Amino acid sequence: MKTKALILSFIFASVGMTGVAHSANFDLKHENQNIQLKQVPKKIAVYDLSTLDTLNALNIQAEIVPVTNYTGHLAHYNQARFIKAGSLFEPDLTQLKQLKPDLIFVGGRSAKTLTSLQPIAATINFSPNTQQYMQDLKIRSLNLAQAFNRVDLAKSKLKALDQLQQQVKQQTQNQSAVMLFAVGDEYMPHAANDRFGFVYELTGFKSVLALTDTSTSKTRPEAGSKEALALKQQNEVRLKDALQQNPDYLIVLDRGAVNKQNYATKQGIKEHPLLGQSEAVKQNRVIFVDADVWYLTGAGLDNTTFMLKEISAALPK
Repeated sequence: MKTKALILSFIFASVGMTGVAHSANFDLKHENQNIQLKQVPKKIAVYDLSTLDTLNALNIQAEIVPVTNYTGHLAHYNQARFIKAGSLFEPDLTQLKQLKPDLIFVGGRSAKTLTSLQPIAATINFSPNTQQYMQDLKIRSLNLAQAFNRVDLAKSKLKALDQLQQQVKQQTQNQSAVMLFAVGDEYMPHAANDRFGFVYELTGFKSVLALTDTSTSKTRPEAGSKEALALKQQNEVRLKDALQQNPDYLIVLDRGAVNKQNYATKQGIKEHPLLGQSEAVKQNRVIFVDADVWYLTGAGLDNTTFMLKEISAALPK
């Protein structure tokens, strides 16, 4: 979720005794935020995995990262040489004050900590907007590339990504799907405007679900509450309605497999009273996506390439 956009301007050590400002050697713009530094930042802290993935894709290395389980393109960040300071949700302010980073990235889970980090170092919010997935990914990638002098590399990777997406869209032509976010034995259908509904834009699959009413609160209700029970019943109705459309494919993101890679849903979906009777399950047209890639890392440059390759590999050529 986006925090309220702020105009940020940091010019470190750029004003001499005469009060005359020198031009910045590093200028990072994103939305209506602007970070200006006298030198290209070397000590970078990143608290958004999609941003970390994009920086990594552009050969820009972070030095400070949150404590989490890094996989795939980011697996090297498990090494002790990278400083761990806080979590994906809460950066360790005390530790960061001691470490004195040149630049801090927040986004997504950590976006709300922006203002608390600004007194420590130049801080910018790079939260993805997955409602305009590809356009937003290109903007974020090129903004980073421009600031860090990686434009040619970014354009090359984005061109390859476009080509891969077109290949996948050829595979999904005239095919429908339902994105299911599984938590335990509950399977929640995601429409195009839901959290993981970007899969339809990304892959070209046609959604069989009507758009979700966004006028209601998206705050997760307390477990066991009346609101939680009502939401569960609503999800069951939506699931039944979706399956009546006989989608060609089911795409399953198993929350329980995050950091574990143990996909209980591979058996659970067969035993589910509704899903187990669906043609997609009977015909083995179920795509179980990598939970860490889709749930934790999300809309990064290399990570999106992995997502598309994963979907492509599960489809007929």
